[in-house]
Amino acid sequence: MTDDELAQRAAELAVGWVSAATSLSRDRQDRGWQLVALQHPGSGHTEMWAWEAVETWERRLSETLATADDSDEGRARIARAKGEAASQMRDMLLSGIRTAEHLNPQREEARRADPRADLRRFISRNE
Repeated sequence: MTDDELAQRAAELAVGWVSAATSLSRDRQDRGWQLVALQHPGSGHTEMWAWEAVETWERRLSETLATADDSDEGRARIARAKGEAASQMRDMLLSGIRTAEHLNPQREEARRADPRADLRRFISRNE
């Protein structure tokens, strides 16, 4: 799979986690932090930025899911919101690949991240 395909599949899985009633941060599997880890933040400061981005992403999608009704227009709003959310998460995950590649030369061999392997594991655990 290409980077874009990996990121897209992972993003679609993440979109499926969001509902109007359940927060990723309150999920028993701590799904929000799984998404933050895929950003390969590298530092506490960057981790908090990534967490804020994931929360904002989730909140926007969740609000649309909560306010859309079962009409044709409501279903279309949900489909658009899910498509936009998948695109945004895909972009975040692709950025996480670049971040990990940038950080890897600075890390000792034992701590190097393989962002593509991380995405593959994420996908296989959550399909």
